[in-house]
Amino acid sequence: MLWGCTDGREGPFLTAQLCVQDKAGMAQLIDELRAVAVARGMRFADNSADTERDLGTVGYAGRERADGSPVLNVAVEREDGMGVGAVNVGLPGYQVALGFTEGSDRLETQRFADAIIRELEKYWQIERLPPGSGVLPKPGCR
Repeated sequence: MLWGCTDGREGPFLTAQLCVQDKAGMAQLIDELRAVAVARGMRFADNSADTERDLGTVGYAGRERADGSPVLNVAVEREDGMGVGAVNVGLPGYQVALGFTEGSDRLETQRFADAIIRELEKYWQIERLPPGSGVLPKPGCR
């Protein structure tokens, strides 16, 4: 899911996770990522409503949304593929996975990921995951 907009040859450059706590936090995260796109001249896409509709079409029960948390699927991407996606499908409550995708310059991608994480850490605790590991439900993330 995190690398659905790439060519599929490899997973994210970096994966991280955070908890936003409530609907206001979810809206704030979307606004922060939209601001990243605007400030860096990148494309922003909010596919949350389409994802929710598609999950319903295939009969996905979505038990993790029982607390009223909305489906989240947003992405910020540059033409060369560098970017970040934020999703919560399959994760409990307000837990969000961030997947950073690599562009044409690996060092630039690292700087981008570091800058975005620093910006988001002003509001939320971000946990960087070891390479090759996936996001698992985090206790205490409502």
